[in-house]
Amino acid sequence: MNKEAKKAVMYGGGSIGRGFLGQLFYMSGYNTCFIDVDEKLVKELSEKHEYEIKIALPTGYESQSIENVTAVNGMDMEKVAEEILQCDIMATAVGVNILPRIARAIAIGLDKRFLDNGRPLDIIVCENISDGGNFLKNLVMEHVHQKEFIESSIGFVSASVGRMVPVSDSADIIVESYNELPIDSDALKTDVSDLKNFIPVSPFAIEKYKKYYMHNMSHAIVAYMGYLKGYEFLWQAMKDDEISKMAKGALKESIEAISRYFKVEKQHLESYASDLLIRYANRYLGDTVLRVGRDPVRKLSNDDRLSGAAQFCLKNGVEPEHIVYGIACALCFDSSNDTSAPSLQEFIIMNGVEAALSHFTGIDSASALAVKIIKIYYSIKQR
Repeated sequence: MNKEAKKAVMYGGGSIGRGFLGQLFYMSGYNTCFIDVDEKLVKELSEKHEYEIKIALPTGYESQSIENVTAVNGMDMEKVAEEILQCDIMATAVGVNILPRIARAIAIGLDKRFLDNGRPLDIIVCENISDGGNFLKNLVMEHVHQKEFIESSIGFVSASVGRMVPVSDSADIIVESYNELPIDSDALKTDVSDLKNFIPVSPFAIEKYKKYYMHNMSHAIVAYMGYLKGYEFLWQAMKDDEISKMAKGALKESIEAISRYFKVEKQHLESYASDLLIRYANRYLGDTVLRVGRDPVRKLSNDDRLSGAAQFCLKNGVEPEHIVYGIACALCFDSSNDTSAPSLQEFIIMNGVEAALSHFTGIDSASALAVKIIKIYYSIKQR
């Protein structure tokens, strides 16, 4: 460990915590303490003070050692509070359902920080939720005593995690080379200019639309179309002309809608879209259509990547011809081992696809949008 270095606390030692934030903190010259409840992981990081990640490049893998790390068991409230007291930056990547479980520990650490040094702190919230910063803040405020200190000195900063880190069958953490992290600059309370590849953005709302209605949307379309055509990996699906053209068309629709809504030029959005498609085609990332397409019920919901993107386009005068195809494909996703696909298919069998579309997406079954989706759905099922 570097005794002179600044300190980062990373709440969550999973694929995003170690495979993304841990790398950025190391690149920035920080010592990083991971907080996790996996005893084996905590022991290993505490003893070795380093771990390896594998970066999937277009030509193969490149290993990188992430050093100057340690770990604390998340069940030890006193040690967690001590780490929060001493750190210069903090981040979470635990999963949105786990945030309520860690809010009290964070509150104890922040109260202790107020009493000891009163230094401001930014907490970078890297969770799959549209406004993670405020979501975590509200949870912490239920437990904290020094509410004025929280309001004045603690930044709960939403982040848009775009790096793809697929589930690996091995102990290796495989990541793509893309490693930029847009964060909400308006929520910051400290100077984070020394953190490499942290990109402060204002207004941050545009990043949320890019993440959900460009990245997540097109990712899902490639996965659902790839599943229906029998591909195992995303890179295989991207070699299929029909699928790649559909993804490009869907991205073009979202780009037009985002450009109109935020009144911004399309050039940056088009560059982002082109980069996404290149990244999806990286065979060494090994991402599967089943992983990317998992939980279609969540991904079909009214404000999520597919239905949300289609309705956003309509509101901004753009016909989502390609996005609706993705919605129809998602309705056909019937993987028996998935968390929600069986319940989706059972609902369709019992009630019909028209009722399922209304139930799971909130789209009026009598609307022109629904009529298009249903027509495409039946055409797919007849193949």
